[in-house]
Formats: sequence, C-alpha cells, structure tokens
Amino acid sequence: MTGGSHREISRVLAEQIHVLLGRTVGKPAGEAPRILVVGLGNAAVTSDSLGPKVCRNLAVTRNLLPEGRVSGIAPGVMAQTGMEAAEVIRGIVRETKPEVVLVVDALAARSVSRLGNTIQLSDAGIHPGSGVGNHRNGLTRESLGVPGPALGAPPVARAAAIVCDTVEALGDVLAGRPETETVSRILEEMTDAEKYQFIRELLEPRFGPLFVTPKDVDDTIERLSYTISEGINIALHGEA
Repeated sequence: MTGGSHREISRVLAEQIHVLLGRTVGKPAGEAPRILVVGLGNAAVTSDSLGPKVCRNLAVTRNLLPEGRVSGIAPGVMAQTGMEAAEVIRGIVRETKPEVVLVVDALAARSVSRLGNTIQLSDAGIHPGSGVGNHRNGLTRESLGVPGPALGAPPVARAAAIVCDTVEALGDVLAGRPETETVSRILEEMTDAEKYQFIRELLEPRFGPLFVTPKDVDDTIERLSYTISEGINIALHGEA
C-alpha cells in the first residue's frame, strides 16, 4: 500500500464499499445513504488505533451541508468511557437516525500472510474485541436497528496463528522424508481449523492468549488508516 498503488487500492475499496452498501441498504446507484462511520478501538494503543485514525481522516458533511449525509464517531473503549461501544452507538443512532452504520475496527489475523495487508468487508456486522478475546456487545442490524456492515484490517496475529503457519511449513518439509512420513500424513489429515484449535489448546494454557504485531506497526496503521479512509471518502463523495 505504498507509492502509486495506494490510490488504486483506495479506488478498489471504494467500489467494494459501494457494493456492500447497496446490498445492505438498497439505495439506487449514485445515491449515498445517511451514514454514520464508527471507528472502534483505543487511539492510545497503536495496534488498536485503526478505527479512530480512519475517523480522523474522514470527510464528514452532516455538519456542513443541508444535504450532508456523512457523520463519524470514535467512541473509545470501555476502559476509557465505562460504556460499551454498542451503548454509545445506539444512542447516536436514535438521535441522528442514519440509514446505515459502517463500523471500522482492527482485526486479528488468522494467517501471518494477511498481517497488515488485508482489508476485510462484511455485511454481518461485528463483535468488538472478539478477535483478541474481549467479547463485547455486537454492532449488527439486530442491535442497532439499522444495517451495520463492517470493515477492518489485521495489524496483529494470535501467536497460535504464527505457530500454525510454521507447522504447515514443517509438514511440507517432513513430507519429503520417509522417516517422518507418518507425522506429515497426520498433519495433512487435519483441517486448518483443527490445526489452529489444537495449537491454541497447547499454547494458551501455558502462555496465555499471546498476540504479535510487526515492529513497523506504526507505519502499517498509518498506511492502512489512510487507505481505508480514502476508500470510504471516494465511495461516499466521489473523487476530488
């Protein structure tokens, strides 16, 4: 997401946001819905600051134009506010009456190859903190009263995911050796989900739910937040 590719990625993301909003809201092509963009996360923790940073770069218009349709909020985390993000957002939805809530959050990668370079979109809403074991009330159509599509990217990976990728690579090495063929065959017979769960059951009782982030996470978050916010701005306002 550097250099000349950044703008192209934002354009592609904007196209996918159009598709996502069209599927969840059902607005005619070219007509933007009244939308509230929610940036989840803790702005004081780099690896969890994706949502607030996206909101910082968002082009909001509800306060500027009579026909302004875009508003944004970074509600913070429960440790800062004493409130669930879902409680805060439900109150805002009741007062401002958006047609859709687009939630942006940092995710935890299930594969190292996706760390810092994948953007995920979903029309099923999101459960804040579920990727790192902090289960909070969900932000979904059912809980908000309006569609709650979600968008996120993973700046962290669970340690079990790293070990799982390592075991996968180890299995490829063992497959070429007659003396370790049995072990290789056992690994091949397990699904990815089974391997991941097995490794979690081995690691976490001893070491806890460890999460790993790359050393350049500051730059990663800046690039991701800028790319995502620009994609949202293009989707909602068009290109400047």
